[in-house]
Amino acid sequence: MPDRPPVSEMLDDSERHVAEQLKQTPEVIDTQGRINTADLYIDAPKWRKYPQVSCVFADLAGSTSLRKGRWEASTASIYDAAVKPAVRILADFGADFIDVQGDAAFGLFTGEYSKRRAICAGITIKTFGELVLIPALEAKWPTNPPQTGFKVGCAVSDLLAKKIGISRTAHHAPVWAGRAVNYAAKCSQQATAHQMIVTKPIADVIRCNEYLWYSCACSNEYTELWSEQYVEKVSGKDADGLLLKSSWCATCGDTYCEKICTGSWRRPDVDSKRNLFTYGKYQRVIKFREANGMQIRRGIGG
Repeated sequence: MPDRPPVSEMLDDSERHVAEQLKQTPEVIDTQGRINTADLYIDAPKWRKYPQVSCVFADLAGSTSLRKGRWEASTASIYDAAVKPAVRILADFGADFIDVQGDAAFGLFTGEYSKRRAICAGITIKTFGELVLIPALEAKWPTNPPQTGFKVGCAVSDLLAKKIGISRTAHHAPVWAGRAVNYAAKCSQQATAHQMIVTKPIADVIRCNEYLWYSCACSNEYTELWSEQYVEKVSGKDADGLLLKSSWCATCGDTYCEKICTGSWRRPDVDSKRNLFTYGKYQRVIKFREANGMQIRRGIGG
């Protein structure tokens, strides 16, 4: 164990650090392109600003109860079985940065179609939890299967980034200042297992994409997959979000995901119904906003 200075010395050093930091005006450097944590400052009072970063936050539901009636090794295997695939999915969709926080993981996305890739990553994680993880756990523990699954949140905002901690040691990490990570985590907290909640900037992308908004071509009903969701503890317009309970279709999921991630939005199979869908969706948004005491923003002629 290393030599430890007296508590009074620790507090004196901390006081000097606080005084020094508060005297400075940190420099904010506008940074384009992908996030590279190697470029983040640690000792210098400089923060990088990344525009419109999308965050996906995936949290394992009911994780505190996973140990009930199971050996520690079994609990550990559940964590590894669940969280590692979520991290791999974030990486496969091109997340610039991924962090694991216990039973949760989050990824940050920038660049071309970053919002769409983030949305698809979130849907894929919740689909994995519902259709892969849960059946495997039920097969392993048929009489008392773990009640879990992923709760997913997604949000977007500009982010300030800097490494904070002790340089030239392992005791430092990137810090992300901005709404995206915080709001994505709040969305995840308000979801239940196998659900995904997004804030309004992400919801706006979803509403305009027919591959995301309507049920797939396997059904002739063309059901709206997302429902209006007011996100608690999220300020301003961002709180006017959406909730998803559905997962990727085994038949159409690969094709739809590829279309979404490469910028497509218009589905040929709904061409004849588009005007009717648009009017019905508009009326439902009005009713939702009226029920929640929100201002009604009408379009041209409204």
